[in-house]
Amino acid sequence: MRKLLVFAVVAAFAAFAWVSLPRPDREQTPGAPLQTATGRGTVVGIDREQGVVTISHEPLRELNMMAMTMGYLVKDKTRLASLQPMQRVEFQIVYDGINYVITEIK
Repeated sequence: MRKLLVFAVVAAFAAFAWVSLPRPDREQTPGAPLQTATGRGTVVGIDREQGVVTISHEPLRELNMMAMTMGYLVKDKTRLASLQPMQRVEFQIVYDGINYVITEIK
């Protein structure tokens, strides 16, 4: 029951974070350099099958993103094998104008 409650709270925060995401000033144009940022946070959840990690992270100033909890695609799913919930991580994230994708996580 407690796990269900924790999951519901995390899902509610993730939904709120998604709705309140600041919109980029402009769409990424083809051939333009990707927007990247380095961040730190705590792993909240891992979906190894879908290749998604949910992280509660500090602000990502390079992407104009406030501190939040959000699920991110991971470019290389094998990087999820060693992650555990509540683990502190550093990550590199890329925004291509449509998706945020973690390219490095340790």
